[in-house]
Amino acid sequence: MNKENIRNLSFYCIYTRNHSKSGTLQGVIDDLPRIARMGIDFIWLLPINPIGLTNRKGTLGSPYSINNFREINPEHGNLDGFRHLVSEIHRQGMRLMLDIVFRHTSHDCPWVKQHPEWYLRDDKGNPIAIVSEWTDILDLKFDGNEKTLWIELIDILKYWCQLGVDGFRMDVASGVTMNFWRQARYEVSNSYPNCIWLAESTRLPYIEGHRAKREIVNTDSSLYEAFDICYDYDMYGVWRAAIAGAIPIKSYLEMIRLQTTIYPSDFIKLRFLENHDQQRAAYIFRDNRFKALAWTG
Repeated sequence: MNKENIRNLSFYCIYTRNHSKSGTLQGVIDDLPRIARMGIDFIWLLPINPIGLTNRKGTLGSPYSINNFREINPEHGNLDGFRHLVSEIHRQGMRLMLDIVFRHTSHDCPWVKQHPEWYLRDDKGNPIAIVSEWTDILDLKFDGNEKTLWIELIDILKYWCQLGVDGFRMDVASGVTMNFWRQARYEVSNSYPNCIWLAESTRLPYIEGHRAKREIVNTDSSLYEAFDICYDYDMYGVWRAAIAGAIPIKSYLEMIRLQTTIYPSDFIKLRFLENHDQQRAAYIFRDNRFKALAWTG
């Protein structure tokens, strides 16, 4: 798919647990006709893998604390149900994007015992998470020495492509070395050239903070070496300030103009009003219905 076709795609993000009363893949399937009628191109599923039990957040856990990267969370369904979902999405003329979490695993992921060398560790040799608040995960190590980890992760991507997945949204892509992303993109694209890659790029303070600590962090410009699309987080704070009236809308437009000069000429940004990490647009525009209409069409 060429860049111009990608530029015009629309994405509909689904958190399977909350999307229907059943919280299952079948619940998503049942809603596909309605979503298709809105003209959506891609269904983007937040992680649907089994969630770790150790140090689980709450009773249900975070979908970003993954125990097994090749299985479906049994609360959502199974692989046969996933195959049916893929078939129905394609039958409705849409495509499927999976949320992929490669920077970390759950504490009870089998890799912790099978491949302890894959994990980042403190001075005492204990596996750790760089973000201390993320108590339910352990970070993988991307220093370039663990090639067996790279092979496994790339094989996971191919596995999901074989099941009919059309694209990937890579969680915290800015925190994984570009050497890995370039290698992964090269190998997956050899077999699945039409697979679309979306990077969760990050806000500027995140980049500044990690650079100050000399930790792995990729700018949007770097991520475009392996990804088709990057998040619009470099603009999100400016947009929020503009719609709140804190700065003139002209300042926001000037920042868009700046993007055209600092990124590759064919760069694509995922423009959004909300996502699962941010406040809902209904809250942002709660006091101004006409402003909401202006931004949503």
